[in-house]
Amino acid sequence: MASTSKQQKRAKRAKDKARQQRIERQKAHTPTPIVPDYFMPDFLEGSDDALLADYFDLEILQGMDAEQLDAIASLMRDEKEGLPTDDEMLLWEVFAAPAPAPSEEQRIAHYEALKVAEQESQHALLVAFAKGPIAAHALHDIDFDDYIDILVNTLGAYWIWAYGLDEESVRAKINNVDFYEAFREALGEIEEEAILRKFAAQRKKPDEAEQD
Repeated sequence: MASTSKQQKRAKRAKDKARQQRIERQKAHTPTPIVPDYFMPDFLEGSDDALLADYFDLEILQGMDAEQLDAIASLMRDEKEGLPTDDEMLLWEVFAAPAPAPSEEQRIAHYEALKVAEQESQHALLVAFAKGPIAAHALHDIDFDDYIDILVNTLGAYWIWAYGLDEESVRAKINNVDFYEAFREALGEIEEEAILRKFAAQRKKPDEAEQD
């Protein structure tokens, strides 16, 4: 039996694969806007095989293993148990690539940058933290059971350095609904920026080809 973390990653990869296939198919056959994932039907009846066959090409389905097929069927039926949460998938998107551990000099320099950002707002602080070398290394491919501890040992370490807080105070600042909502907003902003950069790069390539 695969671990929970591996099952979640497989479910995400299956969802990404299905989304890519759906986008490519719609681009090829219709000029209408692509339907967002949250409009995927959750009310269909019948077997999983029939459900998947109605929405995905046979070639795509044949490339998935049993776990991925189950994950896609669950997503279409809006069954959340055992699947990655929105927060988990957001972290996977933002911290998709591995990064080296920052040196002590890089860590202190980043703390100094966080102190400047914090003077602007909490949002600026969280964005600066998420874009920095500490988060890039610590939040890639994590075990989500350790999520709170990782944040305590990274962002929390900055608060300890800057204000001399104890670990209990740091944990209280992090482990609450307001913090998670604020951090989710910061990560969402970073993800949107990355999508826009990728879109701009894709549009630029055809223009460069025409000039050549």
